[in-house]
Amino acid sequence: MKEREQILDLWRELRATGTAGVLVTVVKTLGSSYRRPGARLLITENGKRAGSISGGCLEDDVIKKAWWLSEKGAVVRRYDTTPDGDIGPSGEATGGFGLGCNGIIYLLIQRVNGRDEPASPMGVLETVYATRREVLLAHVLAPAESIGSFAPDAMSDQLRLRATAVGGSVVTTLDSGAEVFFETLIPPLRLLIFGAGDDAVPLTQLARHLGWQVCVFDGRAHHARREKFPEAQQVTVHDSNTSLDDFAIDPLTAAVVMTHSYTQDLNFLKALAKRPLAYLGVLGPRNRSEQLLIDAGIVAADVPALHGPAGLDIGADGPEQVALSIIAEIQASLNGRDGGSLRQRNGSIHSRASDGRIAASFVPGIVCA
Repeated sequence: MKEREQILDLWRELRATGTAGVLVTVVKTLGSSYRRPGARLLITENGKRAGSISGGCLEDDVIKKAWWLSEKGAVVRRYDTTPDGDIGPSGEATGGFGLGCNGIIYLLIQRVNGRDEPASPMGVLETVYATRREVLLAHVLAPAESIGSFAPDAMSDQLRLRATAVGGSVVTTLDSGAEVFFETLIPPLRLLIFGAGDDAVPLTQLARHLGWQVCVFDGRAHHARREKFPEAQQVTVHDSNTSLDDFAIDPLTAAVVMTHSYTQDLNFLKALAKRPLAYLGVLGPRNRSEQLLIDAGIVAADVPALHGPAGLDIGADGPEQVALSIIAEIQASLNGRDGGSLRQRNGSIHSRASDGRIAASFVPGIVCA
């Protein structure tokens, strides 16, 4: 998400001055909530902020109280947004707001210091982005004297063993009685766009707005220009006859083939169909996509990531709308969704069929480095 980049940018400001901030992390939810566990808000002493932990319901209160709440160490704060959320199950005051969101949110509030890298949670997050390797953080929520976040190197033997066992983001209770939220930090999606035509510009812009890393390739130098794609991490003149074997592709890499040149599209498609992509989209009409598969000798059923024609059926017309339909399909695919209307969905709107599907061997890549 783009907010993670914004949080990291603010963290780098703290690091440059060696000053402290307060990191607020959603660590557990009950019922409905706007944000899921793992959402973050970073606050500086002079009032700067990045990220969010709700739809705006909780931020003001948290910002007012975060510094004194974390003065003596990390704490977990409970916010009840149900209609009767001011009173807890035992009659205690909960600090809730009765906003009617029908959920209870637990926030881990802790100081982070620009001098504490790379062992601090922010230092770990920065490492995940830099190396494209997933890391499992342990957030201890109870007992009170043990509350805090621990990177792998700082974990106790018991935490490390349980972290290995759970293998994903989950709240669990250890044999000692300690409550822990194990959070899997994963790198951002990396989108490879093969084709640098005008319609690739809004696709790049939308992807970057989501915080995805974007690389644009085209064999035509007059298209693949840095000034045309200022937001992309990389813009490269790359002939479709050149091998893609040296490109590091991990389970969070998506690709869209959209050169509008049949020969280029065919060559790129042949090479990409062999790679373990999370998503592979081919722009163009259905009959063109089907012919490309025939000429490439590809059986669609053998390439689960393949989407041709690329995009969700939203009646898109024009580059911006087509880009929106493709971005939406990539997002749905990553989360194991079909892109249908939420009003027709049974069960939680936040549950993901793909939880645990992208468990990966993320590797540093030479693409979008």
